[in-house]
Amino acid sequence: MNTSGDDKTAASNWLVHQWIVAGIVSASARFIPIPFVDDAVRSQCRRFVVSRTLSSHQPAIPIDRLKPYYSDGEGCLQGCLGMALKAPIKLLLFPIRKIASVLTSIHSVPIEVLRLVLLGRTLDRYLSAGRLSGDPLQSAQMRRAFEGAFARMDFRVVRAGMADALSSVRGWKTAATGLAKKLAGRRSVESEELESPPEVEQGAQEIQVFLDRPDTLALFAEFDRRFDELMSAESR
Repeated sequence: MNTSGDDKTAASNWLVHQWIVAGIVSASARFIPIPFVDDAVRSQCRRFVVSRTLSSHQPAIPIDRLKPYYSDGEGCLQGCLGMALKAPIKLLLFPIRKIASVLTSIHSVPIEVLRLVLLGRTLDRYLSAGRLSGDPLQSAQMRRAFEGAFARMDFRVVRAGMADALSSVRGWKTAATGLAKKLAGRRSVESEELESPPEVEQGAQEIQVFLDRPDTLALFAEFDRRFDELMSAESR
């Protein structure tokens, strides 16, 4: 996938592949039958995507300054208090939520992969254009613009195509869930590649081929346009 408007390179292909693998692993966390582990895995995968993207540009921007962009947290005290208040409810609803997430996985897995790919792609685009300041305020604006643009997109065709691509790969779900369990036990994976099993690698390759299609790239360009419009509105 052409991530920044320039000709494709081996580096950009490698980076996109890492985003897709992270998306598959993040999506597979829904199959782990342990409360709160899915949230931990998704958080790890988002941080990994941002870290790998930053590393590919070698900027002098600490990853934690971009935390508002990739994290669901609201600050240490507020985030911890919020988690403490929500924990009993989440535990009570966990069996229902887990069953629902598994039953809807045919739709939600491709959406999670798309979310992480676009998270990395947007950051890569801003880094390539020299538009990233490292200001946490800008990072928060980017997060709001990202969520707004993502919510306005119609991904049904791409979602179906990605689901078909994954359906041709046997064993990806079991392999990705196993990797997600390993990830949940680590403190951080930001400084290393995701060493994924062959089934996950094959699934990522199938998705990457699909994402390189002209109609998919046109949809991503539309996302870019909407994101930039919302960022302009945030800056006023």
